[in-house]
Amino acid sequence: MSDSNYDLAIVGAGPGGYVSAIRAAHHGLRVALVDPNPPGGVCLHTGCIPTKTMVASVDLLRQAQQSSQWAVSISQAEAQLAAIVERRQKVVTKLAAGVQNLIDKNGVDFIKGRGRLKSPTEIEVTDAEGNVTQTIANPRAIILATGSRPTELPIAPRDGARILNSDDLLTLTDLPPRLLILGGGYIGCEFASIFAALGSEVTVLEAEPRLLPGMDPDLCDFLRRGFKRQKITVRLNETVQTATATAEGVTVQLADETLEGTHLLVAVGRTPNTEDLGLETAGVALDGRAIGVNEFLQTNVPNIFAIGDVTGKMQLAHVATAQGRVVVDNLIANENEARMNYDEIPAAVFTHPEIATIGLTEAEAEARGIPIRMGRFPFAAIGKALAQGETDGFVKLIAHAETGQLLGGHILGGHAAELIGQITLAIKLKATAEQLTETIFAHPTLSEAILEASEALFGQATHLPKARER
Repeated sequence: MSDSNYDLAIVGAGPGGYVSAIRAAHHGLRVALVDPNPPGGVCLHTGCIPTKTMVASVDLLRQAQQSSQWAVSISQAEAQLAAIVERRQKVVTKLAAGVQNLIDKNGVDFIKGRGRLKSPTEIEVTDAEGNVTQTIANPRAIILATGSRPTELPIAPRDGARILNSDDLLTLTDLPPRLLILGGGYIGCEFASIFAALGSEVTVLEAEPRLLPGMDPDLCDFLRRGFKRQKITVRLNETVQTATATAEGVTVQLADETLEGTHLLVAVGRTPNTEDLGLETAGVALDGRAIGVNEFLQTNVPNIFAIGDVTGKMQLAHVATAQGRVVVDNLIANENEARMNYDEIPAAVFTHPEIATIGLTEAEAEARGIPIRMGRFPFAAIGKALAQGETDGFVKLIAHAETGQLLGGHILGGHAAELIGQITLAIKLKATAEQLTETIFAHPTLSEAILEASEALFGQATHLPKARER
């Protein structure tokens, strides 16, 4: 069956694909959304939502175990991984049903099957057996939103039982007694936090000199100290030679040492899903292992766009959604007005405590030749943080030394992922540090740390001792 009545055809129904489809439908476009799996993608089914559901459980467990600090007595606080997994699946199932309902109610045609470019203007849809079930011909635009998968390492061959990727780890219902994690990025660090709280003995192996490479070094150093208090072992500058699964567990060979564990999580990044997409047939060029796009998310083939992890940009669900919005808004306007600015995109790491960041770090500003000033304020000096028992961490702001325009914000502490939205808005609106100091923040709130950090940019934080002049 061939259909040529679509304005937009989207391959991939993750947070980039399905949100783009709904937004386009809101504006009267006829949309086909193609995916062999239920809508929601990695984010909903094996990524953001499942892991954050687990984070919610272990956060409550931590509070219960430390309840005496709040003058509350809880005689027994424990959690069972199997029960957490069951609750997690209920959350995913409910959200998945909601996404499918939104797709249906907005008149988007969800086509179950694998989409592949047959030409620059055609998509061929096949079923699980490889039979062609439909051809979508001549839509105004095609969006490729096929996401990514966990990167595999030949030196640590995955078996799904002892050597695991992040998808495999989510299927465990028995707690791994000794969990080794290869990779100290956000995925590795989040799982380290989760499983250490549940009772696993966790060791993180990272090849770089610090955790979370690429993030502000102050955040990384503070997180490492926090991991130490949580009895998470962190081994930096470590190169794994081989990893071998055994009947009892896994053996990891380092340069001059052998480590033993019951399970190994390989968390060294994600690989864009570009295989068997018909890219060569349609003439779509790759940029390394990802699909190359410009600031409008346009590939080298003018009517074909790519969004999300498959572009190899910031591999975050909200980035995919934002990229999709750029494509759809430009389609609606019939001209390229909207574009991506990755300096205005926040990122969060749901460790304990949380980390959130946006914009430039000090090192990035220096590399661009931008003069900066920096202000920092600790949560330990915030009344609400003390009241909640969440005094670890700080807010750090970076502004242009001459214009005062905010360029970056970095938070480590309780609810950092929620707080970063205020700094994100300020950066989006090109606000200055002075304007932030003039903004009234409710008291008592954790967000007051943002106000104080903006005052610290001028050496005038109200609740910090004034630095002595030399």
